[in-house]
Amino acid sequence: MLGHYAPMSQVRHNQPNLVLDFVIVIVAAALLVLASRFGLEAGHPATKGAAAVYGGLYIVYLGVLFLLSYFFCRACYIFTFLQFVCTSCSRPRSRHMALLYFALGFGLGLSLLLMGLGLV
Repeated sequence: MLGHYAPMSQVRHNQPNLVLDFVIVIVAAALLVLASRFGLEAGHPATKGAAAVYGGLYIVYLGVLFLLSYFFCRACYIFTFLQFVCTSCSRPRSRHMALLYFALGFGLGLSLLLMGLGLV
C-alpha cells in the first residue's frame, strides 16, 4: 500500500477568505473617506481635529495589516498581496519587511493621531 489518502470530502483546501478581503477594503475606504471629508489633504500640514485623527487611524490600520500579513499570509488575498510587496518590491527582499512597515505605519499614524487629538 502506498499510503492512506483521505476521501475528497475530508480534504481541506486553504482558500483565501473573500469576506475578510471585503471587510478590510470597506474599513480602509471608510477611514480614508472620513479623513478626506474632514479636510486632510496630502501636502498640507495636519492640524488638530477629526481629519488628523481619521488619517492617523488609517495609517495605523495599514501598518496593522502588514503585521497581520506577516503572521497570516494565506488568510486572504490582501495579506498575500502585502507579502508580495514585502518579498518582491522591497529592498531588502524579505517577508520581515512587513514588520518594518508595521513599525513605520504604527509610529507615523500614532504621531498623526496624537496631533489630531491635540496631545502633541
